[in-house]
Amino acid sequence: MGTAENLPRPARALLWRITAAGGNYLNVSAPSLEAALPLAPPRPALRSQSFKSRDPSTEGGDGVDMELGLAGRRVLVTGAGKGIGRGTVQALHAAGARVVAVSRTQADLDSLVRECPGIDPVCVDLSDWEATERALGSVGPVDLLVNNAAVALLQPFLDVTKEAFDRSFEVNLRAVIQVSQIVARGLIARGAPGAIVNISSQASQRAITNHSIYCSTKGALDMLTKVMALELGPHKIRVNAVNPTVVMTPMGQANWLDPHKAKTVLDRIPLGKFAEVAHVVDAILFLLSDRSGMTTGSTVPVDGGFWAT
Repeated sequence: MGTAENLPRPARALLWRITAAGGNYLNVSAPSLEAALPLAPPRPALRSQSFKSRDPSTEGGDGVDMELGLAGRRVLVTGAGKGIGRGTVQALHAAGARVVAVSRTQADLDSLVRECPGIDPVCVDLSDWEATERALGSVGPVDLLVNNAAVALLQPFLDVTKEAFDRSFEVNLRAVIQVSQIVARGLIARGAPGAIVNISSQASQRAITNHSIYCSTKGALDMLTKVMALELGPHKIRVNAVNPTVVMTPMGQANWLDPHKAKTVLDRIPLGKFAEVAHVVDAILFLLSDRSGMTTGSTVPVDGGFWAT
């Protein structure tokens, strides 16, 4: 507890008069103390709520509204044609963001443009350094970045091939470096703050059979995220990773269709289920938004408790 000496001068004077008269300061009326003590400034009101967070496990619910301030921001999303990337583009478009959607598959981009009119599609294979430089070097100012593009080429350790190794590291790690450099340099040149979200995996910190290359790329991505946060923080650019468990995307379904294989991971997930795309998208939008303004260099699990086991 504090002492009377720590109180403001008007309050000390009031307490001295009470004590001198033989009174007890605990019985002083509230108005008297309020007049002697300075009032704390009123807390600012919360911003208006407009973004609706989705909980795919709750049917019929309306979700929770939360203002994320993404409207009007220009966001570049890689791997935008399918799965998590596509879900992210759809959510950003619904939130009023201006989206640059990057995919190597033109047909996916064509259908995405029909679903989300007004987005800017860019078709490029991110494993091609020169083509990526040409395609993204002229996209214009970008405020926020989601590095989602990835491949999962699963092989037993003794059967790992050079082709699988090169392809995996080109897309899962090298492309993240290149695209992030393009966006970060633009932000720094404009003197603008920004946020980057790298889509990693629970496999970055846990060994999974036949995932030698994939686990390695995601482990490297987690550390890259931390170093990027360290070096880009002084420029007001935040960098975080989202680390999902298996997500029920087409790639996730293809790799985990076998019930016996799926059980080996599900048994290690306390919630007993794989993630839906919306679970991951909600984490991405939060990390892009100013609501996470003091969060950088983190790896955020969306894994149903997998890392806790």
